[in-house]
Amino acid sequence: MAQSNIYGAGAASIFELFGDYVEGDAGRAALVLASKRPCDASLDALDKSFAAFGYGTDAFSVATIEPLDASAEGGDIPLDSQALFLLVEGLDPLLLICADAEVVSLACLAYRSQFEQDAPARVLGRPAVMFRNLDDLMKSDAGKQKAWKLLKSLPRR
Repeated sequence: MAQSNIYGAGAASIFELFGDYVEGDAGRAALVLASKRPCDASLDALDKSFAAFGYGTDAFSVATIEPLDASAEGGDIPLDSQALFLLVEGLDPLLLICADAEVVSLACLAYRSQFEQDAPARVLGRPAVMFRNLDDLMKSDAGKQKAWKLLKSLPRR
């Protein structure tokens, strides 16, 4: 695994270790954590938001608590709080999005902190947004506006 620096090699190793749980690659600006893969409307909204903030398209990877392919060997082994911490800190994204209450709860355990749902947060100094249920917000105009308001708390590039 040839990398141009030691940081990139570490993130690539973590990405490889958690490959069954992550879509994307190790070099993206943001990480979206979810109990299951967010719906297409949520992913599209996040993609457009990050592009509007100057991060470009494909600016985030998605990590799920359950493996993406449940039929694969070990497909029934969910991430625990320690694994979630290792995943996030190993990839070290600039921004973090927790897409549902289950992930917010797991992040509270992993970071020994209390995070309010449907609110902006800081996770070890990292700007974050903690959604109760991003997919549900995408079902109405009022929900989309609420999601946009929360996402606007993230820094621009």
